[in-house]
Amino acid sequence: MKYGRTSTEELETIKFSLPPDSACTKETLAAASRTGTPRVYAGCGKWGRKEWVGNLYPPKTKAVNFLAQYIQHFNGIELNATHYKIYGPDVISNWAQQATGIDFTFCPKMAQRITHFTDLVSPKAADLTNQFIEGIRAFGPALGPIFIQLKENFSPLKKNNLYAYLEKLPTDLQFFIELRHPDWYGNKKLAGE
Repeated sequence: MKYGRTSTEELETIKFSLPPDSACTKETLAAASRTGTPRVYAGCGKWGRKEWVGNLYPPKTKAVNFLAQYIQHFNGIELNATHYKIYGPDVISNWAQQATGIDFTFCPKMAQRITHFTDLVSPKAADLTNQFIEGIRAFGPALGPIFIQLKENFSPLKKNNLYAYLEKLPTDLQFFIELRHPDWYGNKKLAGE
């Protein structure tokens, strides 16, 4: 199956059921329900889709206006652009200003220069992380959770690097981690069960 695509024949064979919730998931969901009505945010990975012009965006929409159009249809974005480049506060504050006054959340993906090309504990990783955090703070109140997507070969053998890295992240920001190596999921102790 290609990412995000599957044939009709293959679709018939896919089981879309989820495993039972772990104790940690049940506890998290119960705590969230006690804090009031949860907000749901929906969006895509980027707003710069030329094929949306004439479909989702009005005909002849210029690329410079894609974000303004995007926020008319969605209230959040998993911002893939930040995975490929570390943006400074000037660029990010411009994006944030376009969503001022509306309920919109930017969820930036951490730069791959950090997650894929460092060991997470080197001085280089710390410097790049500081640059990344400085930039995304410019989202201000529109900043949502930050996605840390680790490379596919980042196994539990490197967990101490991950734990040390997480301990140094700012505690006033929210981070989500995507662990892609299958060994993270076969170990019940690591899964918190």
